[in-house]
Amino acid sequence: MEQAYRILFMIILLCLGLGILFALIRAIRGPRTADRIMGINMIGTMSLLALAVIALLFHESWLLDVSLIYGLISFLAVCVLVKTHLARHKNEDPEDPDDA
Repeated sequence: MEQAYRILFMIILLCLGLGILFALIRAIRGPRTADRIMGINMIGTMSLLALAVIALLFHESWLLDVSLIYGLISFLAVCVLVKTHLARHKNEDPEDPDDA
């Protein structure tokens, strides 16, 4: 049964790695700033999940604490990015489709 869980965790890590790759592509390509912020947020969330799966795989409970701290830091980083994005586009024309 332990081998089945190990294979399952490896498959999950592979899927998360592919998800991080696609989110990185979205963060680089854009086209809008909101898409880039969403891509960065997705990378942070999937990295947190990968760290939690690694903690289960290696039976290391301290990695779960690290993943919680990483999640808080990732949340704060996205909040700062959104705040700076909103402050930068506060006085621009709302009809402009590139600002959305």
